[in-house]
Amino acid sequence: MKTMPNIELTDKELEILIEESKFSYGGEAMVLRNNNPHTLYKIFTIPGTEIEAEMDDNKFRKIIRLYNSPLEGIVLPLSTISNRGKLIGYEMTYDEEDECLLDVIMSDSERTHFLHESKDILLYFTSQDVTYGDVKDDNILVNRRTGKVKFCDIDNIRLQELPIDIMGHGLTEYFEVVRRIDEKADAYMHNLLTLEQLKYNNLSHRAILNRLSANPLLVEFPEEAQKIFATLCEPQNFNGEYAIQYIKRK
Repeated sequence: MKTMPNIELTDKELEILIEESKFSYGGEAMVLRNNNPHTLYKIFTIPGTEIEAEMDDNKFRKIIRLYNSPLEGIVLPLSTISNRGKLIGYEMTYDEEDECLLDVIMSDSERTHFLHESKDILLYFTSQDVTYGDVKDDNILVNRRTGKVKFCDIDNIRLQELPIDIMGHGLTEYFEVVRRIDEKADAYMHNLLTLEQLKYNNLSHRAILNRLSANPLLVEFPEEAQKIFATLCEPQNFNGEYAIQYIKRK
C-alpha cells in the first residue's frame, strides 16, 4: 500500500484559504481553491460554521483506499490535509472544464446523454462493490467537451465494508422503507434524478414523489420507463432497473 502524501496547513494559511478561496460548500465541508489550478481542497467543518473539523476514521479509510485503488468516474484523492497535526480534509483532482450538473444550462438531448453516462458509472460502481448513495445533480460533474461524467463527494460512498456516512433526503426515504442501502439504491436515486432533469426541474425528491403519487402515468416517457417511475413511491416494490435505459439518446 502506498503512503498517501499529507499537506500541513498553518493556521494563517488555512485562514487565508477560507477567506479568499472558497469554491463551494455543503453541510459538512467546504471546497477551496489553492495555488494548483488542477486540484481543490476539501475541508471538513463543524455543521453550520466555517470552523475546521477533524475527518472521521470512516472517511479517512475510504480516502486511503481510493488513493491506493482508484475508481473510474470520480474525482480522485491526492493528499490528506492537516492543521496542527489533525487531519481536516483532502486534496482532490479538478478539471476546470467540469461543470456541476446543478448549474449547467443545456438541452434535454444533452441531459439525456449525461444521464446515460452517469447510469453506466453507477453500474460500474456496483461491479466494484460500491454504492454511491447520494445520486443528485450537485454531486455530478459533466464535461461537455468530452461528454464524460464524474461523481464528487467521494468520501460519503459505501466502499466495500465501509458505510455511507450521511444520507440525503431521497436516500433516507428509501432506507426508511427498505431498511437497508442495498444494490438497488443507486438505481432508485438515479430514477429520481432522471425525473428531476427531464420533467420536474429543480423539485425536491419529496415533491417529485408527491407528484408521482398523484399522477403516476407520465405519457411523455416510454411505457417501460413509466412502469419503473410508478414504483418509486413504494421503494419496497422497486425492481432495481434504470428508467434511462428506455429513454433514447437524441
